Amino acid sequence: MNSGIYGAISGSQAMMNQLDVLANNLANVNTPGFKKDTISFEAVMAASVLQGSDGSADTPALATGSYAIDFSAGSVKVTDNTFDIALDGDGFFAINTPQGKAYTRQGNFKMDANSKLVTADGYEVLGGGAPIIINGGSVSFDAKGKIFVEGQEAGSIDVLDFPKPYDLRKIGSALFMPNDPDATPQATKDTVVRQGHLEGSNVNALEEMVRMIETTRSSETCQRMIQSYDQLTGKAVNDLGKV
Repeated sequence: MNSGIYGAISGSQAMMNQLDVLANNLANVNTPGFKKDTISFEAVMAASVLQGSDGSADTPALATGSYAIDFSAGSVKVTDNTFDIALDGDGFFAINTPQGKAYTRQGNFKMDANSKLVTADGYEVLGGGAPIIINGGSVSFDAKGKIFVEGQEAGSIDVLDFPKPYDLRKIGSALFMPNDPDATPQATKDTVVRQGHLEGSNVNALEEMVRMIETTRSSETCQRMIQSYDQLTGKAVNDLGKV
């Protein structure tokens, strides 16, 4: 079989993967603290670039995808909500989840029935490595993350960071865990905690839509190439049968 069809099929699959990534990014354009996914491709030889490895000099080139997370900050808007908190700088909030300790930039917190500070999904927000319990009506957070209840200091919210480049994986739309279970985050030094603010998604809807259109066109091109190779193969078989 002509090696070109392998490249066309591989390209079509790559475009489908790209569309999946773009669709997920667009679906989370309004998710606070969401970090968009990216995928890049490179061509590799299906067997080996060394001549003679499979007795063929036209080993097909296939596209392999590499996924990554864009950790750039999203835009921050003013909400004036007491428990909306944004981070101006590097770092993450620490969260208790069923899978273990996780980290997020999603700061739309709330109080649960037990006076614990929790995420929108109900996971405990940590301060000093423990759940934050707030008893009182007037609550404020200063720029260093200290918590004041009725004007009295009552703890602080953890703001932690990992060495860059981040080696984190997603366990939810805006939750991350380190790939190395032994990785230990450190408290940030210069990050400013902003109460009454909320960091949004870092997805640019217009850019993602443009990429989706481009990717769809590339996918259609690959499909046409596959059809052309298929027609050529069919014609060759038919012509050979007439000899």
